[in-house]
Amino acid sequence: MIAAISLMRRLDSVDAATFRRHWLDVHGPLVCRFAGLRRYIQCHVLEQPVAADPAHAPRIDGFPLLFFDNDADRRRAHGSPEMAACDIDSRQFISAVSRVITQPVEVVPRSASAGSIGLMILYHERTDAAAIEAHLADMKSKPKLQGLTRYRVLDQGPAPNSTVPHLAMAVSLMAQAWFDSTADIQTALAVRNEAGAALFVIEEHRLV
Repeated sequence: MIAAISLMRRLDSVDAATFRRHWLDVHGPLVCRFAGLRRYIQCHVLEQPVAADPAHAPRIDGFPLLFFDNDADRRRAHGSPEMAACDIDSRQFISAVSRVITQPVEVVPRSASAGSIGLMILYHERTDAAAIEAHLADMKSKPKLQGLTRYRVLDQGPAPNSTVPHLAMAVSLMAQAWFDSTADIQTALAVRNEAGAALFVIEEHRLV
């Protein structure tokens, strides 16, 4: 399984509510037309990141996750007329984007009772690998954790054939965690973070 994850920043002229509405109601249906798309999830950022170094956590307003069976299917979708239509629409509400091609690895299976609120975690490319593993281990130890997936980065760069400016934020690893409640998420945000990870509180919307 391949997961193409974008780091998206909205236009300064578009407020958060308008951004989310356009992404869900206008842009989302365009993405749903991609051939070979197995799952499509929009993660809307509700709170900006907590990070040891703010320079490693530029503003990100959303994370779309597109899942394909293999990279060949992903490449076909990214070179399709449907993707070209998405690029045209993206200019209406997105100011910058970076595409991260990943391989998802399930660390803790997501509970069926897990809600739509969770955390998206970004580790900077210069972060020590041992510090990343220690942070993930701390996250995994939380008693109210309802699921944890890590996304191993295979490639990262500008969105293919996109006219939207590139968001320059290099990451070495991404992860997603789910909890029982927003209170449990706030507890997780206080986890020892020597890795300097950027943690975003997100709300999931599954479209496919």
